[in-house]
Amino acid sequence: MRDASAVDSLLSEWFDRKPTSGRLESIQRGIAKRELLVAKAGSKIIGFIHYVIHEDLIDGGPNSFISAFYVSKVHRRAGVGTLLLEAAIEDSLESGAVGVETSTIHALAKRSYEKHHFKQTIGDIGEVFLELDIPEYLQAKRDA
Repeated sequence: MRDASAVDSLLSEWFDRKPTSGRLESIQRGIAKRELLVAKAGSKIIGFIHYVIHEDLIDGGPNSFISAFYVSKVHRRAGVGTLLLEAAIEDSLESGAVGVETSTIHALAKRSYEKHHFKQTIGDIGEVFLELDIPEYLQAKRDA
């Protein structure tokens, strides 16, 4: 719970705004439910990923959805995002998820997800939906 304020600060950095209420409590609930992973440099939180495992009627089982993923600008391109994403994927698969999905409107984020074996699943309607190719991901991990 001590990381909640730091995650809130990163969200403000990401969106360049701070809501008047609600976000800190939401972050605390995510921490309590083990839906949030953070990356630290020393004692400072420099990134986070939030994902929720839910029943997915389309996939016929539990599915993990990455709803928020951010690394502070000064710590990008150092592998922090890769570590966070891989930890979320591994936790999701170990928890029984049959799929891992996300969506984005940012081309750079889309390329980053694709680098980690996510594939676009729905046509371009502004927001891009991406789904992890689990067999390809696991094969790449074995080959590494």
